[in-house]
Amino acid sequence: MTAIRVVRRHTAVRVSPTGRESRTDLVLRAESGAPGEWRLAAHPADTEGADQAGRAHAAWRVLAEKSRPVLREDGLLVEAGRTGTEIECDGRTVLTRDRAYLLVRDGDHVLHLGDGAAPEDALPWVRAADPDEIRADDPVLFGPSALLALTAAVQEARGGSAPGARTAPPAVSPYPPHDLSLPLLPPELTGGRTRADLDQACELLGDPALWLVPHGTFGEFAAGDRPDADTGRLPVTAPPPRALIVDSLAPRARTTDGVLDWTAAYRVRDSTGTGRGTGPLRLRGVPAELLAAAEAHHGPRRPGLGRDPIGRARYRLAPTVGTSLNASRTLAP
Repeated sequence: MTAIRVVRRHTAVRVSPTGRESRTDLVLRAESGAPGEWRLAAHPADTEGADQAGRAHAAWRVLAEKSRPVLREDGLLVEAGRTGTEIECDGRTVLTRDRAYLLVRDGDHVLHLGDGAAPEDALPWVRAADPDEIRADDPVLFGPSALLALTAAVQEARGGSAPGARTAPPAVSPYPPHDLSLPLLPPELTGGRTRADLDQACELLGDPALWLVPHGTFGEFAAGDRPDADTGRLPVTAPPPRALIVDSLAPRARTTDGVLDWTAAYRVRDSTGTGRGTGPLRLRGVPAELLAAAEAHHGPRRPGLGRDPIGRARYRLAPTVGTSLNASRTLAP
């Protein structure tokens, strides 16, 4: 019987907002001597950390310098990583895939996630914006990460899908280490194994119930994933000339009447450009009602970061949406 092995690698170096470095080096392999009989096995770790560290620190230094006048005491998280997948059939390598990526985050606001270096426009603000710059009638927009947080809160409260949510299939994460899909390979390269059989290896490698992986690695979303809010029904329009943009939301506490308080990271956009909020805001609102206030898409879907009930990162593509809300109706007193 043909023996087949799928090896998955993830090497990453993160530089925190304070410049501190941390590393992830994970290598797993799934092996099968007969169709449908897959098992996990240990595999030696890679030694690419030095290369990723150089990329991460170089990007962090450039972005820190550009953002310093706006970020003040805050900073950016930068992650440089590489993923790799190999398939061996009877000891012969039949597929090798390799990808380098760069992630840049301002808290839970994803500024860049993709191949190569961060583009010049990765920093979406030109100045700092104090809370007193927000006007009562400023329309409220929810960015991708804020939208994901609201969706997760609704689903958690109801034990299922948010109103209007898709039921199948879950969206693909834009975070490269989560991509465990394989190309279609001819049977002569895989000893007659079917695509469905290889997909079992992908599911096994990404199943968090079988492999406990740390934050930011590739196994976080494989099993029991929740669907994203279906905003496809919304029209696409140009954003208003002035707006309060909520970039991310974190649940804070519930009031005595059961309304959820949120801590929000924000931006203020007007004719002079976009200003980054100098501190967190407090928002009040029932998640389902906040989602229901969405009226339009403003721009394409971009990577966003939400968190599941135990705080693990959930990367998804989501749009920025305009709402019928204004600052006076949304900000907590």
